[in-house]
Amino acid sequence: MAFGKKPGTPISAERLSAALRTSAPSDQAKFTRRAPRADRQSTWAPCVLVWEPKGREEGVCIDISESGARIRFRNKPMIPGKFFFVSAKLGINTPAEFVRQDGQDIAIRFTS
Repeated sequence: MAFGKKPGTPISAERLSAALRTSAPSDQAKFTRRAPRADRQSTWAPCVLVWEPKGREEGVCIDISESGARIRFRNKPMIPGKFFFVSAKLGINTPAEFVRQDGQDIAIRFTS
């Protein structure tokens, strides 16, 4: 074994209990939500993100709520912090901001 203790060496009770704990008190603050998540509706609607000067990225809105949306792209786009979200099918043309990216999906928050 290259790392750790030699086989057969006992593990201290303190170390074992620390490893089996679900989460340390300092870690709990990281996982606390700021507010309840808005009700989201699954959808499949073409959309466009537009920003100045002449920036444009086409995608598909895969879920939407009153506060934001999740959009899927064919590639892994570089999106600025602020832009307009436009979807003719959903009847939306509103300013929005970038929240996070997970591969080809991005989360946005409506700002108006």
